Amino acid sequence: MLSVVTLAGASLATLQYSTHRIGQTQVHMVAAPMADYRVVMTEPAPAGEDTYLETTAAFARRTGAVAAMNTNFFRWLNAQSLPSLQDYQKWIMGKTNPEGIGYRALRQTCLTGRGTIPAGLLGTYIVNGRVVRPYERGYAAMVHFPAQGGIEFYRGRLPAQPFHVVSGSQQLLEAGKKLPVDGSDRTSPKAILGKRGNEYIFLVSDGRGNGGSPGVSFPQLQAFLLEQGVTDATAVDGGESATLVVEGEVKNHPRDRYCELARWLPAPTLTFLNPKEEAREAAMAMGRSLRPVGANIGLVPRDQPRSSFSFAFWEWIQQRLLTRLRAWRDWG
Repeated sequence: MLSVVTLAGASLATLQYSTHRIGQTQVHMVAAPMADYRVVMTEPAPAGEDTYLETTAAFARRTGAVAAMNTNFFRWLNAQSLPSLQDYQKWIMGKTNPEGIGYRALRQTCLTGRGTIPAGLLGTYIVNGRVVRPYERGYAAMVHFPAQGGIEFYRGRLPAQPFHVVSGSQQLLEAGKKLPVDGSDRTSPKAILGKRGNEYIFLVSDGRGNGGSPGVSFPQLQAFLLEQGVTDATAVDGGESATLVVEGEVKNHPRDRYCELARWLPAPTLTFLNPKEEAREAAMAMGRSLRPVGANIGLVPRDQPRSSFSFAFWEWIQQRLLTRLRAWRDWG
């Protein structure tokens, strides 16, 4: 039997954040009027079709998003990447780069929230009309955010004029009705993008014991979402990547063992870190080890002024500086 208890609620202008319980698992939800907020997403790199790994917390700080969560699946280290202690040692010493991820670069990303590791996104990803990843029949559940605002849900096809598009594992609800879902995963944290009337819905559930929550299944989340009045919903990248940030605070309990390792062990060679960003990311984590992800989405108040310079420009400047610094270091 589904048991839902509202634990807390907070309001930021017209944005509403609330926590609930489904059984013993904590669920975090944001509801925001579409008319009051515009959608921002992780931008593609200045050159090439990719993004850089970045924590959801750092993304929210950088874009000014009052609410943010992760979206697409992406390339990351797994249990097979470093199967032995010897593999760990070689990785930390910079002798191997599993999945193309060097330890020094990962440490920089984990400590500052962002770095220079290409994300390797999976599924369709479109930002401001620019195709970062095209639709190639995989990850057929897609969420579209039109240029004029709003949210639309697609399966197996793209809208005629895509503006912002992210991909998920499966669509849970359509027009207030449950869709067939894979209910076998009952422990992993989940991340959901949804719609309730004219509101955006961001939802993240804890799991795998994180925050004391054993986890919930997709069928349980379907029932919960319908009880909350949500009519359309799609699951995006869950597991340890699932992260929800509201007004500068990480609300759920994400963890990542590789970032935990990077926080404890220094890089054996010189690494360039911004002390201020390192301190901010450590404070944001609040003892939790945040996983860098390949794609984030956020909500920014429509009356908030846009930056006069694009992120792509500043990213280009940063990449040029890092390239020159590395060349100088290697030459010396």
